[in-house]
Amino acid sequence: MKGRLLHLIARTRDSFWFVPGLFVIGSIVLAELVVLLDRLAPVPAWAGGLILEVGADGARGLLTAISGSMLGAAATMFSITIAVLALTSSNYGPRLVRNFMADRGNQVVLGGLVSIALYALIVVRHIRIEDVDSSSFVPHLAVNLAVVLLVAGIGLLVYFIHHIASDIQVSTLSAAVRGELIRRLDEQFPLDAEAEVVPSREWIDSSGRPVRAGRDGYVGAIAADDLIEAARRHDVRIDVVVQPGTYVVEGDLLATVEGSKRTGDDAAGDRAIVSAVRTAVALEDARTPYQDLEHLVRQLIDLAVRALSPGTNDPLTAINALDDLSAALAHGISRPDPPRVLVDADGDVRVRVVRRRVCDLTTDALDLLRPYAISHSAVVCRAILLVHRVVERAPDAARPMLLAAADRLVDDFTASSPAAYDLAQVRAARADTGVTL
Repeated sequence: MKGRLLHLIARTRDSFWFVPGLFVIGSIVLAELVVLLDRLAPVPAWAGGLILEVGADGARGLLTAISGSMLGAAATMFSITIAVLALTSSNYGPRLVRNFMADRGNQVVLGGLVSIALYALIVVRHIRIEDVDSSSFVPHLAVNLAVVLLVAGIGLLVYFIHHIASDIQVSTLSAAVRGELIRRLDEQFPLDAEAEVVPSREWIDSSGRPVRAGRDGYVGAIAADDLIEAARRHDVRIDVVVQPGTYVVEGDLLATVEGSKRTGDDAAGDRAIVSAVRTAVALEDARTPYQDLEHLVRQLIDLAVRALSPGTNDPLTAINALDDLSAALAHGISRPDPPRVLVDADGDVRVRVVRRRVCDLTTDALDLLRPYAISHSAVVCRAILLVHRVVERAPDAARPMLLAAADRLVDDFTASSPAAYDLAQVRAARADTGVTL
C-alpha cells in the first residue's frame, strides 16, 4: 500500500484546498494559544507603549473590520482566480488549468487571507464586557497580532496581483510545464536504474488469469512496489498491460497473473491478488502528471497547436512551447531506461510493466504537431531543431525513429507547396541534424 499511499499524498498536496486547510487549522490554534497567553500573562507596564490597548467595544470593532476586509480580499482573489482559469482554459487549453490549481503561491494567498479573517473572528468571541457576574477581558496581545496579520494580508494581496499577472504569460506557463516534466523524468528515469532483467523462461503462458478494471477511468499511477510485494506474498507473477495515461472501461484487461510454485486455484487467494492489482493500478477521472509523462508532453503540444490555429495564428507561442519541450526531452533522452521486468528482494522475477521511452514521447509529440505546423516554416524548423537536440544525446538505437519523425515533418511540409525560400530553410534545418536515414 506504500506506493498507493504516496500517490494519494501527492494528489492531496497539490489540491487547491490542502494548503488553505492547513492555514485555517493553524489560525484556530494560533488564536487560542495567543488568547491563553493573554490570560496567563497580562501585558506588563513597560510594554504599554508597544502594544495598543483598547476597550472591549474598540477591540470588537477593530477585529470585525479586519475579518470583513480579509474576507472581501479573499473573495476578490477567488474571483480573479476563476477569471484566470476561464481565460487559461479557453486560450491555452483545459489541461493547463491544473497548473493554476496546484500553484503553491495561489494556495498560500487564499489560505492566508481566509485564516486571518478566521483568526479575528475567533479572538472576538473571547472578548467579554464587565457585568455583574464577571469582569471584562480584552486579549490585547491577540488584538495587536491581528493588526500585524492585517498588514501581512495586504502584502499577500499585492503579491497575488503580481503573481497572477506573471502566471498568465505564455513563457511562464510553458516553463512551469517544462520544469515539472524534467522532475518527473528524473523520478521515472533514475541515473542508477538497473539493467533490464531477462527472465530465464517464458514470462506468461496461456493459463495466465486476467485481472480486469472494476470501473472506468484513466490509469493515473501504478504502484510497482506494491505489485512486487503482492506478487511475492501470493507467489505469482503479474504482467501489467496498461500504463499511466491509458483509458480503460469497466471490464478491460489491467493485468494477467501467472501462478508459480502453486496452481493458484484457491478462490480466496484469487480474490486477494485481484484486489491487490486493482488497488496498485490507480484509476482517475482525468489524467494526472505524477507518472503520466505523455500528459505533460501533450500540455506543451496543446499550447503549440492552439497557438497555430487560424483564430490565433501565433507561431511565436508555438516556438516557445517547442523550445521548452526540447529542453525537457533532451534532458531525459540521455538517462537510462528503467527495467520493464521487476524482481523482489530475493531476485525472483515478479512483475512486468509497460514503460514508454523518451524517444517514443518525442516522436508522438512531433506526429501530433505535424498537421498544424506545416503551414509555418519557422515552427517546422524549430521542431526539427528539437529533433536535433534530442538526437545528439540519444543512444544509437533510438536515432532512426527520431529522424524518421523529422523526415515525416519535412515530407508533409514539402507536400503543402510552400514557397521556395521556406522549403530551402526547412531542408537546411533537416540537413543540420548531421544524420540521414
